[in-house]
Amino acid sequence: MEVVGLLLCVAAAALTWGFLWVWDSWERMKSSEQAGLPGGGSRTLLVTAHPDDEAMFFAPTVLGLVRLRHQVSLLCFSAGNYYNQGETRKKELLQSCDVLGIPPSNVMIIDNRDFPDDPGVRWDTERVADVLLRHVEASHINLKDRADLGL
Repeated sequence: MEVVGLLLCVAAAALTWGFLWVWDSWERMKSSEQAGLPGGGSRTLLVTAHPDDEAMFFAPTVLGLVRLRHQVSLLCFSAGNYYNQGETRKKELLQSCDVLGIPPSNVMIIDNRDFPDDPGVRWDTERVADVLLRHVEASHINLKDRADLGL
């Protein structure tokens, strides 16, 4: 008799957990739609200057966008080679993006002498804009500003 009671308690707990999980998922989806937030199908681009910026400054934003089912891409303008650690920094960036929900195929690291990781060098803004625009077009990015988020 005790076994039957225990099994009923476990079954009730499992059903309650399943119901709450489905309800929570539905509420999250409903609240993002009501707020006018785009979900699946939205292609969002995060642009950083060097590896680790995605984690240090943008992790909550990226996690939120991934939770809303955005397809997030990252464009990093340097390999982070200031201390000759570029290869290590690239690997760390890919690992960080994986943890944040950005697949490696959506990560572009520009390793170009036009954009050195050197605080003493000013990048050519025209060149930055050109590279950025080409990347936005090639990746079909459709989330471009805060207005697209309903903010």
